[in-house]
Amino acid sequence: MALQWDESLVLGFEEIDNQHKSIFEHFEKLSEVVRQGKSNEVIGELADFLFDYTRMHFATEDRIMVEYGYPKIEVQRQEHGEFSRDSTERKKRIEQDGATREVAIETTGKLLRWIIQHIKQHDKEMVAYVKECIALRHKYEN
Repeated sequence: MALQWDESLVLGFEEIDNQHKSIFEHFEKLSEVVRQGKSNEVIGELADFLFDYTRMHFATEDRIMVEYGYPKIEVQRQEHGEFSRDSTERKKRIEQDGATREVAIETTGKLLRWIIQHIKQHDKEMVAYVKECIALRHKYEN
C-alpha cells in the first residue's frame, strides 16, 4: 500500500515526529515485502520493533501528556494499551507459529489504521494542546 510521509504527519515535536517516522518507515518496509510476497524474516523483525517501539514511544508521549496536564490522557493511554497488547500478541503468534503472509497483511492493515487514526487525529490534537500550553507559559514568563 503506497503511503508517503508528508507534512500532515508532522506534529512539530521533533522527538515524537522522529519516532513516528520510524514506525512509518517500518510500515513502508512491510508493505513492500507483502507486495513482493517475501515476509517471514521481515515480519519477525517488525514484531520485535513494534514491541520495543510501543514501550519507548508511548512512554515518551505519556511523559509529555503528564507534564502538560493533557485532559484526554486516559483516551490516549487506552489506545496505546490496545496497540501494545496487539503488538505483544502478534509477537507471540510469530514466535509460536512463525511469520506468515497472513500476519504480514494483518500487521500492515493495523499499522495503516494507526497512522491514519491515531497519529493524524489523536496525537495531532494532543500536540496542539501541548503547544498551546507552551505558548501560554512563554507568554506569562516574559
